[in-house]
Amino acid sequence: MKKFVSISLVFIFIILLTGCGKADNYYRNGIKSFFEKNYEEAAKNFAAAIIENPNRAEYYIGYGMALVGLSQYDEALRQFDRVIMDKKIEMVLENNKRAFRGKGVAYYYMQDYEKALEQFEQALELKVLAGMDLDILYYKGKTLSNIGNYDDAAKTYSEIIERFGEDAQILADRAYTYQKIGEYEKSLEDYNKAINLQKNKYDYYFGKYYLLREMNRDEEAIRVLNEAEEIEVKTKADKFNMAKIHFYQGLYDQAFAELSESFANGFVEAYFYIGEIYSRKKDYSTAKYYYEKYMEEGGSPSPRIYNQIASCLIKLGEYEQAASYLEKGMAYADYDIKKALLKNQIVAYENMGDFDNALYMLETYTALYPSDEEAKSELVFLRSRQSVN
Repeated sequence: MKKFVSISLVFIFIILLTGCGKADNYYRNGIKSFFEKNYEEAAKNFAAAIIENPNRAEYYIGYGMALVGLSQYDEALRQFDRVIMDKKIEMVLENNKRAFRGKGVAYYYMQDYEKALEQFEQALELKVLAGMDLDILYYKGKTLSNIGNYDDAAKTYSEIIERFGEDAQILADRAYTYQKIGEYEKSLEDYNKAINLQKNKYDYYFGKYYLLREMNRDEEAIRVLNEAEEIEVKTKADKFNMAKIHFYQGLYDQAFAELSESFANGFVEAYFYIGEIYSRKKDYSTAKYYYEKYMEEGGSPSPRIYNQIASCLIKLGEYEQAASYLEKGMAYADYDIKKALLKNQIVAYENMGDFDNALYMLETYTALYPSDEEAKSELVFLRSRQSVN
């Protein structure tokens, strides 16, 4: 089930206050199903509305969004394209804005970030439905962050805050971008604001924890986990987050028991953290088993999980298998995880004796991450090796 990153979906649909025809009833039912995250039922209702009345732009927009929820991106794009018209009429411009936004979201989940940015910019150029800009700017910020353009991502989040006021999630996302560009104090300030605004959101504490660790302020990082541990546990989700806290605290036996309970409660991600426990214990075979179990049980086959499996395989000397997983991860990796994937690809190819591919990957790596001096030295070594051969 797709979890949209949207801050607000209020402006995405036209809420019909009048109309009692079959098409309008299908449309209302589609909206209801969409907000219930029943995208298959939503798509059926929107499609039925279109059959009843093929002349209503909002039906196509709703259908397109439901298709995005079902990961049927190409068909979703076709629905949005049916809406866009070159007319300077306010209602048309509003529908165009919704459609451009929808196309941007589709491209975002297709991980075609450049096209996503193009669509978001086109939507923002239309000076109608100003309230929708909050959602579009948020997607724009996430997109910029995913391609490693953290400066512009931070500026985008700042624009949201200037226009719409401070929001805990926006502050936390801006904190992350500040961290990535080395603005540690600004990052820390934003995490503190986010926590003050929403004291029971574990992710903000985890973000602050990672930041303080990166700043080599380990004692403060531990105190942040202790603060998070004080959040009252009310739900199964809280129990899962408490297990993660104990994992970060290094209480692996306690975390293992809690993570096992969390998986039984439907939190598939718990298997990933169990894999992390075994990886830290250097039991790479068992770690690999749990990473794979995570995917088997419905966890997202993300570049991060492929990298973790590959790391285990490298430790086990299974370099060809590792290279296969790394290639899968590279197919849709964002800027951050691509760095780890490329590093592991270089190691795998070197150990396989495939120095041509190792050199190619290292050249790619140094082009993307020119500040890595160790990689530059390795590049000189590999080039000299190739010239000798």
